[in-house]
Amino acid sequence: MNEDLIAEIQALSAIGSEEKFSEIIRLLKNSTLELRGKKNPDLQLSASALVFKKHKLFFIEHPYQKELLLPAGHVELGEKPLETAIREFHEETGFSASESGKLVDVNLINIPYNKIKNEKEHQHIDFRFLLELKEKEADLAELPFFLLDRTEAPDEFKNIINTKDKVEKVTKCL
Repeated sequence: MNEDLIAEIQALSAIGSEEKFSEIIRLLKNSTLELRGKKNPDLQLSASALVFKKHKLFFIEHPYQKELLLPAGHVELGEKPLETAIREFHEETGFSASESGKLVDVNLINIPYNKIKNEKEHQHIDFRFLLELKEKEADLAELPFFLLDRTEAPDEFKNIINTKDKVEKVTKCL
């Protein structure tokens, strides 16, 4: 059922945390429910966009958690994680990103109970894509967004600011 997602993660495992990826692959293999479109109340797919403007990374203020996060959202039925990252980046910031991107990480995220939406605590398998910013006028943003450098970014994301340079170096070596 999730072979396409597993293949993407396995391609990453050469450069990432094998233990983390093994756990995520195990969850994908054992899942009997559809993970797209919020059908599974315990485990869902999401995708995040890492988009830089010069050496600063886009962050949004999450409307419920009230913290700075990468632009991201749930993978809808019939949608691929890359498509989600591109769509959510545009919706949340008003800016556009390239239609292609590079998967740079996959995380398992614990999502707390959301009283406003009455959603129980659950987990997301979050696919993180490095996308290129398109230089065009922005549309209206759904959420407040910020451009932050490594010193300004939330602790969880300080190391990710170097992702663009790392990906460019690895790509040149291939």
